[in-house]
Amino acid sequence: MTIYEAVPPEIPIYEEIWFVPVLLGTILFFQLLMLVALLRLSGKVSRLSRRQQAAGPAAGPELVQKKEENADQKKWFAVFLEENPTRRGLPKKEQFAEFRKWREAKGLNWKAQDE
Repeated sequence: MTIYEAVPPEIPIYEEIWFVPVLLGTILFFQLLMLVALLRLSGKVSRLSRRQQAAGPAAGPELVQKKEENADQKKWFAVFLEENPTRRGLPKKEQFAEFRKWREAKGLNWKAQDE
């Protein structure tokens, strides 16, 4: 009998008795790690959300200026409609076209410096 006859043939790793439980345990371990990471991230997002709601909306100078300009435009549009009540009956597209002309005539439009 030679040495090669005494050693049993190699068994593929996927046929080993310990392979399936170790594989399933490893998969379960990584799933639990992902669940913990997801829960931590979710907690951070909810804390950030609560903090932002408590602080109120962020009103930077650009946002304040834009709101003021929008309010100013609404005021001028109301004045435009009050001057001639028939303008209210026009379709919106025509109202805005007339409003642009009216602003130009009143000198309310912004002009570029090179014009």
